[in-house]
Amino acid sequence: MYASASTWAFNVVRQILQANEAQSFRAVFTSGTERPIDWSQANGVTVIKSHEITGDDRILDIARRCSKLVITLRDPRDCIVSLMQAQNFDFLRALTLVEQSAALCASFAKDRRAKIFRYETDFSQRSETVIEIADHLGYKIEKHVAEAIHHALTRGEVEKYIHKLPHKHGILRDRISGDLLDPETQWHSHHAGRNGEIGKWEKVLSPEQLTAITSRLGSYSSLIQARISSG
Repeated sequence: MYASASTWAFNVVRQILQANEAQSFRAVFTSGTERPIDWSQANGVTVIKSHEITGDDRILDIARRCSKLVITLRDPRDCIVSLMQAQNFDFLRALTLVEQSAALCASFAKDRRAKIFRYETDFSQRSETVIEIADHLGYKIEKHVAEAIHHALTRGEVEKYIHKLPHKHGILRDRISGDLLDPETQWHSHHAGRNGEIGKWEKVLSPEQLTAITSRLGSYSSLIQARISSG
């Protein structure tokens, strides 16, 4: 889901594969507006990052090729607020994107290939999570390697990396917002300056907006909330 430490998880997977030097891989991003993945370029492992994929054909195409899934969930209300605050999206746009990402996550939530992490557990703050992800993917890494990966992806280290984006080669810029993007890591400039607050929706969303969220997300919201509550 959006704003659920998904980019952190994506980079953990990348670094686990990098630590396994014998394993060649490529990392790609796809969404409802991206072109279909060119599987002819696949050689070794393909790591796919996505928040929302519109179109059943594309979802099924990727699902057929997946051996493992890592899903990051967050209270949809906080996801929406994060998009509004960090990317200046209006409420309806944020709601639509979170609705789509919730639908994608919910469709795979019970898949045996999936490992689910809940933002509310602070999973990204523990080096043990790196080992959990590696185990799920079928790789064994030493504790000191997991700790090094975790340290490189702490909030402070990521912010240092983001501050260097204007001086890196291959960086993309959103023509409307001016936001910078590193295609390799998927870190955006809007990832800087966040505090990871849980429950911030209570101070931001109006009763009318909360009603709209419940109406639009429907069963997806219920399933994700059940996952968050039950652990």
